[in-house]
Amino acid sequence: MRRVILAIFACICCIVCSAQDNVLSKILGATILESRESFDMKSVASGTYTVYAKILITKESGAREGNIVIFADKDKSLVSFSGSICDVSGKVLKKLKKQDLQSRALATELADDSYAYFYQPIAPYPYIVEYEYTLNYKRGVSSFPSYIPVTRPDVSLSMGRYSISVPSGTRIQYSSPIEPEKTSEGGKDTYTWNIGHFGGFVSESMMPRRLSLVPYVYATPVNFMYSKVSGTQGSWKEIGSWLYELQSECRDLSSAQIDALRSLTEGCATTYDKVKVLYDYLRKNTRYISIQLGIGGYQPFPASLVAKTGFGDCKGLSNLMKTMLAAVGVESDYFILNTNRKDLEKDYSSVGSMNHAMLAVPLKDGGVMQGDTLWVECTNPVIPLGYRHEDVAGHQVLLIKSGGGEFVRCSGYPDSLSRLENRVKVLVSSAGEATVNVCQTAYLDLMESRLSLYEMDDKDKSDALAKEIIVSSNNPKVNSISNNFSDYPKFGKAFVPWIRTDYSFESKNFAESNADRLFIPLTPLRRGVHWQRGERKNDIFIETGTTYLDSIEIYVPVTYECEGLPKTVNVDCAFASFSSSVKADGGKVIVFMKVVLKAGSYPKESYAEYKAAARKFDNMCSSKIVFRRKQ
Repeated sequence: MRRVILAIFACICCIVCSAQDNVLSKILGATILESRESFDMKSVASGTYTVYAKILITKESGAREGNIVIFADKDKSLVSFSGSICDVSGKVLKKLKKQDLQSRALATELADDSYAYFYQPIAPYPYIVEYEYTLNYKRGVSSFPSYIPVTRPDVSLSMGRYSISVPSGTRIQYSSPIEPEKTSEGGKDTYTWNIGHFGGFVSESMMPRRLSLVPYVYATPVNFMYSKVSGTQGSWKEIGSWLYELQSECRDLSSAQIDALRSLTEGCATTYDKVKVLYDYLRKNTRYISIQLGIGGYQPFPASLVAKTGFGDCKGLSNLMKTMLAAVGVESDYFILNTNRKDLEKDYSSVGSMNHAMLAVPLKDGGVMQGDTLWVECTNPVIPLGYRHEDVAGHQVLLIKSGGGEFVRCSGYPDSLSRLENRVKVLVSSAGEATVNVCQTAYLDLMESRLSLYEMDDKDKSDALAKEIIVSSNNPKVNSISNNFSDYPKFGKAFVPWIRTDYSFESKNFAESNADRLFIPLTPLRRGVHWQRGERKNDIFIETGTTYLDSIEIYVPVTYECEGLPKTVNVDCAFASFSSSVKADGGKVIVFMKVVLKAGSYPKESYAEYKAAARKFDNMCSSKIVFRRKQ
């Protein structure tokens, strides 16, 4: 094997050393020549994890692949490390020892006992990074380390292997596109996943999720221990039961705290009103911080402690909110979900598959909210109450109940409701100067990016909005920011939140002018869509459909008349449509532009049609309106 690897080194070395710049640019940034990882489970409480990697770094774009990062905490410790940096001829440039690694905490707050060892190799390209290390697990194994050898674009894999050894008869479950080989020997069952050559992937816009493109292995023991607490995860129902028991001892508000909460809500007529009062209380009195101390990865800190300190993670804040609601007679369900995946694997149940916790509050008061459920995001109470934000809308979630975990799906929204609307009025002078007024309304997930405006000072607001302007301008002035966040009781689950931002700015050189004519840009705002010039490598995936609408009125002095208008566009392709209209109406021009991106999965061959349509639309957006001075 080593002869084969050295032959590969020599071959690549010849290519690199003799290549011209245009050839070198086609070589991947890094190649993982060999990746071997193994986990030897000694018992439900302990195990040994060993990692070996040999990586060829060819150029700067692949340098990050050579970085060595090792995560540890009080449940797992680094017991050995060795490595080296070589040139491709095998000459050692630097030997690496454990003391060469830098150690740093992963959190700036004192609520996380995890840390990382880190080393960043530096050497002339091309070079080879080789290292091996071992971690000891000593307080439980709730899941085996994930194996995803290729995580970045511009990186290929020559050979990969992952093995898990467990005491004979130990049940495990796994999720992988590759079936393992199972052997039994010496009181151990060993599962081995072998991965051959993988050519890597290209990062593109509107591409499928990376996990659908790369080899991976997720695996867990069915019976497990985490921070000395035992559990079973053979089904989602069992996981729900385990988490419910962990939480039951964490709802411990004092009688004085309960009396204060009841006093806050004594004037509330409905369940929604009570939730709203306590949601506002949560926003004013707590803040989010990740907590991984002890069994903090799965068990929330006690509600009394979170209330006292004023901080908690998604588990702690959701548990506090649930406890406060119970104190005022409101039932709720704590639930967990994966914010990156809408659908969970029914046959692979793992506590490690989830990365977030929230609350579901059934509404039973009648009226427009009867039978509805409030999906409450406790880590970010700036989000309007009743809105299913983009990390939960349409997702399967696991309700944590006394009888075990229960799957439900959080309802989503029609794609037609996800939109951004700009209403623009432009007043142009004969000298080409302009005053521009913009009223922008963002709905649903597009609204979420506007929430931060409420936290910004005037300068930061101006800087944020200036990024949308494509003409020369002074800093935009924010005239008002408004929303409809209090309207949920009017609509129930049909509530669609929006944020409206009104701002204005001056542009000294908005239009080109000469003695007789004004050449006016079609829009002062950033418009058009992204499209790539090269060959499409990935299929197209659009998770949420979106609509962009611009309505623009351009006014010119009465001494001018319209001489030329851009041609309008009306083109469709498989996953997008582009349309526009431009018409003169006396001393003004009215412009409408609309772009629709359609959710779904599409073959990469359909990208050529999209690119042609997008290019045509972009050309229209960059065109000019011509006004001539009246004779």
